[in-house]
Amino acid sequence: MNVLITGGSGFVGSRLTKILQEENDHVYILTRSDRKSEHPFVHFIKYNPDDPSDDSWMQDLPLKVDIIYNLAGASLQEKWTDSHKAAIYESRMKVTRMLRMWAEQAEITPQVLVNASAIGYYPVSENVQYDEGDAFVEHDFLSEVVVAWEAEARKFEALGTRTVFTRFGLILDKDEGALPKMALPYKMGVGGPIGSGNQWYSWIHIEDLLNALLFVGVHSEISGPVNLTAPMPLRQKHFSKYLSTALGKPDFFHTPSFLIEKLLGEQSMLILKGQYVLPEVLMENDYKFLFPTLEIALEDLYEL
Repeated sequence: MNVLITGGSGFVGSRLTKILQEENDHVYILTRSDRKSEHPFVHFIKYNPDDPSDDSWMQDLPLKVDIIYNLAGASLQEKWTDSHKAAIYESRMKVTRMLRMWAEQAEITPQVLVNASAIGYYPVSENVQYDEGDAFVEHDFLSEVVVAWEAEARKFEALGTRTVFTRFGLILDKDEGALPKMALPYKMGVGGPIGSGNQWYSWIHIEDLLNALLFVGVHSEISGPVNLTAPMPLRQKHFSKYLSTALGKPDFFHTPSFLIEKLLGEQSMLILKGQYVLPEVLMENDYKFLFPTLEIALEDLYEL
């Protein structure tokens, strides 16, 4: 296949690229910088999403693109200053608009758009369970981003492109993403519950996330929102116990909410609040999770 990826150099995109090239698919990665590929099936294409009038990058794409994976966007992990919040929002919108501009002009319409978003679409709650059938309007910053991003991506449907909105949960990987930062206090011997400890963590192993992205890309019966989370979310205090066991470190240092809020401000919601989110669409379509429980996931990541 010919696969177009935005955010192809990032945490998820780089690993997805590796899998696709091993399958002998041709991968076209949009990038802001001049890059040369050392692999014959990986092609870097320079573009400038800040200048929609510059469409020179379109000439370097193949006539037919089978799948678009739209993963680009400013990181949620950097401090949420006003300027960075604007970058989080605008970076996602600009890239998606440029992709649609290209798709409208393409001789052959792309078959599938797999658009990344987040489970931040759902309201935070310690009691309510959510799946893809639950619909909401924006209620905080993250949901505002997700609702707007998915609305922009949904415009591909008018072109006849099957469109999938993959809502990422907490991605677990030993070396990248949030888990190394979460593990650091435990490695220092000061790990434990954070805030109330009752907030839900809807997580997913990086391998299941990548497999699920490939799964929804090729299963033509899947469209609309798809939650990319494991089927067994955990409250933070239980997540903490499993992590401390995997690392062989204590789990009795409690970090109060006010310290996290003082340090991170609005961004503290990523740690202190959460949602119980189930991957109903994946399960209904018989996706087989390699790591359905946190215990199995951590045993794999830490090679126990």
